[in-house]
Amino acid sequence: MKLKYFLTIIVLISIGHISRAENHTLSPELAEEFQTAVKNVESKNFLDAVRIFDKLAQGGLPEAQFNLSLLYSSGLGAPKNYKTALYWSWKAHLNDHPTAINQINKIFDLITEALRDTVANEIIDELLAVAKAGEQTSALKLGKTYTDLRVVPDYQSAYVWLSIAQAYGLESASGLLSQVADELTLEEILVQQEKASTTFADINS
Repeated sequence: MKLKYFLTIIVLISIGHISRAENHTLSPELAEEFQTAVKNVESKNFLDAVRIFDKLAQGGLPEAQFNLSLLYSSGLGAPKNYKTALYWSWKAHLNDHPTAINQINKIFDLITEALRDTVANEIIDELLAVAKAGEQTSALKLGKTYTDLRVVPDYQSAYVWLSIAQAYGLESASGLLSQVADELTLEEILVQQEKASTTFADINS
């Protein structure tokens, strides 16, 4: 059973509290867990908030991923860790959280380029595993991660996976693919088209 649940997003930056609300479809059990985590934040029980948000973030809930990033970047409920904060804010961004990109840009200013690439490579490895197993949305997420999270964008790899995402009919893939193509030579595009065709066939054989 699923129902529309009104989620209150608690944003914690230093001593400030900013509330944000979004509609999301959740099972009653998950909705209750999320609300419990929010109440834990409000009561400053940050340890339990992190524990619950982590469980929900692992399950792919973007609001939980975003809140977990905020807690890690603020050092609440867990020691301050910008690497983990970037990891979860990027996950939230890939899952279409509307303000995660603002958190990402703030973290970029606090870390080295090497750490940024470390997080990018970790997420890319995770996405490659599920994309090659046939999880379609991962192809689009790979394209975005190759171009926007890596310090030096990998347009060739992005072209491959955005081509696959377009083949799956994923919304926004075509526009992103066109942007990536503008960064490549014709020769590079032709090579990546062959790679995309081979990879697509391997996945869907």
